[in-house]
Amino acid sequence: MDSDHIITKIKLLVVLPLISLLFIAFFLYSQLSSGLKSLHKTEKNIQKIEVIMQLITKLQRERGLSSAYLETNSKTLFIKIKQQREETDKNKMRCTLKSLSSLRNKIDKHLISSPEEIMLHTNIIQNVFNKYIKIVDSIQNKTISSFFAPVTSLTVMQEALGKIRGVLYANIIKEKEFNQELFNLAYTAKAQYQLAYKRYNIIASPKNLQIFHLLNSSQNYIWVNKQIQKYLNHTQRATNKYANLWFKQASNVIADLISLRELHFKAIQKNLDKQYKEYTKKIFLDITIFLLILFFMLFLGIKINKSILINISLLKQYRDIVDRSSIVSKTDIDGKITYVNDKFCDISGYTREELIGHHHNIIRHQDMQKNTFTNLWQIILAKKPWYGIVKNRKKDGSFYTVEATINPILNSDNEIIEFIALRNDITDVIKLQQEIEETQEDIILRMGEIGEVRSQETGKHVKRVAAYSELLAKCYGLSKTEIKNLTVASPMHDIGKVAIPDTILNKPGKLTKEEWKIMQRHAEIGYHVFKDSPRELLKTAAIIAYEHHEKYDGSGYPRGLVGKNIHIFGRISALADVFDALGSDRCYKKAWDDEKIFKLLKEERGKHFDPKLIDIFFTNLDKFLAIRDRYLETSSFMKESA
Repeated sequence: MDSDHIITKIKLLVVLPLISLLFIAFFLYSQLSSGLKSLHKTEKNIQKIEVIMQLITKLQRERGLSSAYLETNSKTLFIKIKQQREETDKNKMRCTLKSLSSLRNKIDKHLISSPEEIMLHTNIIQNVFNKYIKIVDSIQNKTISSFFAPVTSLTVMQEALGKIRGVLYANIIKEKEFNQELFNLAYTAKAQYQLAYKRYNIIASPKNLQIFHLLNSSQNYIWVNKQIQKYLNHTQRATNKYANLWFKQASNVIADLISLRELHFKAIQKNLDKQYKEYTKKIFLDITIFLLILFFMLFLGIKINKSILINISLLKQYRDIVDRSSIVSKTDIDGKITYVNDKFCDISGYTREELIGHHHNIIRHQDMQKNTFTNLWQIILAKKPWYGIVKNRKKDGSFYTVEATINPILNSDNEIIEFIALRNDITDVIKLQQEIEETQEDIILRMGEIGEVRSQETGKHVKRVAAYSELLAKCYGLSKTEIKNLTVASPMHDIGKVAIPDTILNKPGKLTKEEWKIMQRHAEIGYHVFKDSPRELLKTAAIIAYEHHEKYDGSGYPRGLVGKNIHIFGRISALADVFDALGSDRCYKKAWDDEKIFKLLKEERGKHFDPKLIDIFFTNLDKFLAIRDRYLETSSFMKESA
């Protein structure tokens, strides 16, 4: 492997995760930014709604006083009307009511009857109420929006009672029988009140219903309700001395409804504040995690780049040395060393005197198998060159690795007279390759942990799944390479979850059908991340991500594979992941006890899981439990960050 290829390989290893990290950061930023904008907009809408509610209350009072004034032409009432108008005009939304000034002018000049005034005032109030409905409908925050249903019912009750208050006040104060037109207004308002009353009893929370029923059972409410029944049924004669009492008592009931509505607004604000805190906490946590990962990646990149520069410099020096001279030794026909050059002495740590006359066993490393040298001697005694990689032991006990070529030297009779070995030191290349593989494995583990942190899991989960997968693979009889690739790649089984919204990923309750479809996409997303990689390790990660949710009986997803059509990596990962998930706390469930877990695994033999793997699991149960104990959770990352 030349130096340029090594540089390209490691740059890709560093740059690709950084690009992926930036993509994830951009995705998270977009989600959080959108969420915060939505909360800000919702908060402004709530403020507008509160202003509208205050305006409705003031207009209702102005309507009641105006209708009575038109019936009596009382100077005292006119003063009260002026005061109430001043209060109404202080409201920020007052400027939107262009018809109010015209109506007030008609009232002042007695150019309008009491029924007409009530109708026109009611229309103005209805227009304001329509603005409230429009704002509520525009709120996209479903949680907050749901809070306004009982508020709307209370507002309808308030408006209906306000109309009844105005109608009765206008008639009682003049001590005359009911005007039929006014009677019809009051009767309609009563029907509206009863309908809103029933609706509120259905949609309000138990706590608010309790308060509402206490208000309804108060002496004040009972008295007002009786008066309404009497007057509307024509069993009560209008008496001026009851006018102010009626207006006061009816206003008190309306005030009680307004107070209850304020409790709803407090609940809305409390929920909004809670959402703000959750978003603030999430933003802080995500930024912290992102910065930690970014710093780690930068540190790792700097370290790797430094290592690259050092090793490439060494490789260039070694190449220059090889151009001039190799590491050379000669042996006689019996394999005893007869000559070594300076390079041989330098690399082995032995002097010429210590080497000459001895066999190469003096530098043999214990990792080298005897059959390697048996095969070597068979080839060179057959008068053929031998090529291979040899790990040697230095005098100080450390090691070095060489790429060796051993050539038999023949005389004129075609007889072997000696052997010459030319060696190139590849120790640093081997170490660099090992470092690349270890770095790659570490990055895969870290990326797997990133996916788990987003769903509020810890790195212990991916480590346990990796260990369970390794044990299952060994017992199943997979090759060493397959076992290693499976063990290293298994932490990436849920990497696709980085693209799943937090609202679904960390939802404490059961997912809806639509949410479950989105959640299921993580398997295919994880597959597409790795599927085009030429590296066996990442190909393994693609298989695991794609098939770890398939079930042996074909009821899994995303493709509904059956039996051994599911790759062995997918079958192993499925069992390892489910076993660990069942025994771990999640945002939507508590950990199961062992008896319940074992019962389910046995029941799912041949359904969810490969029967052979289930048999292996229970045969080696003590080993699996030992792995779980070794990676026992000590604390939750999410709790530590809270």
